Amino acid sequence: MKRGLDIIGFVISIISIICAIFIPILGLIFGIVGIILCIIQLKKEKTWLAIAGLIINILAIVIVIINLILSLVIWKWSNDFMNWNPPK
Repeated sequence: MKRGLDIIGFVISIISIICAIFIPILGLIFGIVGIILCIIQLKKEKTWLAIAGLIINILAIVIVIINLILSLVIWKWSNDFMNWNPPK
């Protein structure tokens, strides 16, 4: 029973979910690394930590994508607001 990648993948998934909210680029990087580690572990041996880590890492990447979309929408709205000219 070789363990290690599942624990590392799970810990990285917790880090990635936190970073996905506050520092999205780090959340994306940690999420991808965590997914790779969890998949490698799942190919060796299926453990609940690897499965949980994989799910949390995928959730972190989804949060990063949502965060990016919301940032672009807010940037567009603020840009439109700043360039708004009232009717004369």
